[in-house]
Amino acid sequence: MARRSSEDAARTRLEIISAAAKVFCREGITGATLEEIALEAGITRGAIYWHFKGKQGLLQALLNEHPLPLERPMPPGISFAPGWERLGQALEETMSDDIARRLSRIMLHKSERVAGDDPVESRLQRIRSSFIEQLRTLLINAMANDELADSLDIDLIGDVFQSCISGLLFDVLREGESNQQKIPAMLDTLRHLLFNPPAHWLRPEANGCT
Repeated sequence: MARRSSEDAARTRLEIISAAAKVFCREGITGATLEEIALEAGITRGAIYWHFKGKQGLLQALLNEHPLPLERPMPPGISFAPGWERLGQALEETMSDDIARRLSRIMLHKSERVAGDDPVESRLQRIRSSFIEQLRTLLINAMANDELADSLDIDLIGDVFQSCISGLLFDVLREGESNQQKIPAMLDTLRHLLFNPPAHWLRPEANGCT
């Protein structure tokens, strides 16, 4: 009986988080209320307090307990082609998985920036750092395996890719699922540039600069 009660509590907690994702996504973080979340979850407001310390605690749980597909570590020795495919799949899953899509939309469209300790900004920074680390792993492997030019400026490319992917997600999340075809189009463009890098994507010494 105790085990079943524990399982029931864990299931209820997940249902509350799922309901919160829907309400935050619909109303925004500031506009969402515990009453609306309780109604969405089919429970009482008091039940939320049994699991979380108010709306802020619920928001923290949603942000911290649900990694996005984009955060999956890149295998250390992966070669470029499967690694690039893995990156594309992660982007597609971020848009197709309900909670990942809602969480992304909450962070990019439905949060209000606040002064001081902003949990949404902190979460976005962790996602950016994880993405850049995966990209670095992929590029370093590809350069070591002679799959890409060994003179690529990884730091610059990381900044460019991060800006492109952030903008892509922002647009797709705003415009709806019908615009998900932008994902492979963007990735094809970035892949082409990696194999045909403009001069400023190469380290200065590779351009004959000192």
